[in-house]
Amino acid sequence: MDGYVKSALFVYTDSGHNYLDAIENNDHGTTVTSVSLEDMRKDPDAVLSDQQHVVIAAGIREIKEIITIALKYDCSFGLLPIDSQKSLEKCYSLPRETKDQIELALRNPSKPIDLLYCNETILFYKGVIGHIPLFDTSSDTDRIEIIWSGLRRLFSLHLQPFKIRTFGKEEQRIDTAAIGCVVLESHETGLLAKMVENDCSYCDGMITMLIMAPFSVFDYLKMIWARLLGGPYAKAMANSLGLVRCPEVEITTEMAQKIIVDDDETISTPAALRVEPGIFRLNTGLSKEVLANESNAKEKFRTASLPEGKELVKAREKRLPFFTYASEQRFKELFSALRADTKLDTIYVVLMVLSTMIATVGLYLDSSSVIIGAMLLAPLMAPIISMAMGLLRYDQVMFNKSLIKIVAGILLALGASATFALVSPYQPFTGEMQGRLNPTVLDLIVAIVAGIAGAYTKSHKEILQSMAGVAIAVALVPPLSVAGIGLGRFDLAFFFHAFLLFFTNLIGIVLAATFTFRVLGFSPAVKNKKSLSIFTGLLAVILIPLFIAFQGIVDRSQFEKGWQVERFMVNGKYLIVEKADLHTINNTKVLTVDILAREPLDRWDLNEFKRKVNRNFSEHLVIRANVTYIP
Repeated sequence: MDGYVKSALFVYTDSGHNYLDAIENNDHGTTVTSVSLEDMRKDPDAVLSDQQHVVIAAGIREIKEIITIALKYDCSFGLLPIDSQKSLEKCYSLPRETKDQIELALRNPSKPIDLLYCNETILFYKGVIGHIPLFDTSSDTDRIEIIWSGLRRLFSLHLQPFKIRTFGKEEQRIDTAAIGCVVLESHETGLLAKMVENDCSYCDGMITMLIMAPFSVFDYLKMIWARLLGGPYAKAMANSLGLVRCPEVEITTEMAQKIIVDDDETISTPAALRVEPGIFRLNTGLSKEVLANESNAKEKFRTASLPEGKELVKAREKRLPFFTYASEQRFKELFSALRADTKLDTIYVVLMVLSTMIATVGLYLDSSSVIIGAMLLAPLMAPIISMAMGLLRYDQVMFNKSLIKIVAGILLALGASATFALVSPYQPFTGEMQGRLNPTVLDLIVAIVAGIAGAYTKSHKEILQSMAGVAIAVALVPPLSVAGIGLGRFDLAFFFHAFLLFFTNLIGIVLAATFTFRVLGFSPAVKNKKSLSIFTGLLAVILIPLFIAFQGIVDRSQFEKGWQVERFMVNGKYLIVEKADLHTINNTKVLTVDILAREPLDRWDLNEFKRKVNRNFSEHLVIRANVTYIP
């Protein structure tokens, strides 16, 4: 069990004066000699020459001054944090109650830990180089104020050139661009600890430094959010963060960058960082695991995601955009796949014809399972996603090839389904056909969500199998098949209504996929603004009939609901309308009603019922009645 030191020197300033009586009259048998910092400065040799243990209650800068002087006399230390030093408490796990603080400060023996220096200034827990919102604000500041201050500065972030030179077993040079660096001693808890995955210790002889280089404000927010969530989300670090662990680091910048040491002292670059292993003997409340001496601590360098080469030239000294900018070099694999999807080949032609034939048969059979099979087989989604990327990056070759492939697919589908309808003696009007003749704004919402899912899936190889689900959700071939059936039957209204659904899906997917690729970082801006304006204009035109159709659905739903349990007296007979369904067939409105009656109804009764119903409408309805007799 730990004992207590026999004697100690208590050095204090005005802010630590309130500890004076309690420590001099401690309950641990320690003889305490008290001296103010001013008196110690006058003759440090006289004050410290006979002392082995020093307890300090002062401001952060004064604590560092006292430690620097007392280390020359091989003293151990105890700290009594004043009210404003919550970060210091957290750093060394110091108690909050005065009695417990004094008890810990007087213990014997003290534990040796590393001492980290930044430009020869002691760094206890955190050093921030550059401008890093949410990190360069004092940890003792109110959380709401930290968040508000950080958010206000997010849109003024710049990637500045940083030259980093490391010393250890091997010398490394890192030439990159970043918004700044965060230097840590160690943190058992908190966001910074999650960022380094607790990959640092108080006794490992290493400096741990995070290099923050997000390519956008969105990346920066995503990195912080992912770190707050932890777990599998923590992999987001790879896109915006570098990690360096070594005994000594030098940092130079083209423009002087501010360095904030322990939320208190401000200096500027160049920065020289070094660690003195185990020279600081301190009484702490830290766990044994954190204080374990990692004599075999290894240097680590995770810098592959940092800007370099062309990206460095592109990024340096530029304000961060909200969304990530990208280069074909970074996303070569995706562009290669998308360009392959623009090629019109035999496989595409065969699959388009086969999927259309299957969809057409499924429509005739009124079979949703057969139609789903056609959706899975249809290859039309791939060139639409490629068109979105061509639109975003102003890649005219990709855009034009995708457009040609899509038009070819449309013509093949219309031709195959029209031919089938033309030669078939059976001409049904099924529910599956009816379902694709009245597109509404809800179908556009499905297309937009499917476009987002398609672009996201295409950009992540590990979830490409989800593309089948996207194809089923958006259903591109079935409406084309219905449109082709309309052509084969020479029914232009049939054709236009079905083709409107396909065109809605096409425009919705292209626009949604374009902006999804933008958010995912595949372009610094939407360059092809003229083409984008055309697509947006088409979307605006499409929205008119879609909203009209949607309003029709709402009106019909309200009408049908209003007619439920409606009562009529017809020729002295009492009728109850249990259910009403209003729909349009060949431009004629048809009202289907389910009627409950107690007495038999003849032709004259039903005709009278129809006349009464038609009085409620400005246009003539075809009324179909299903009568159920009740006792």
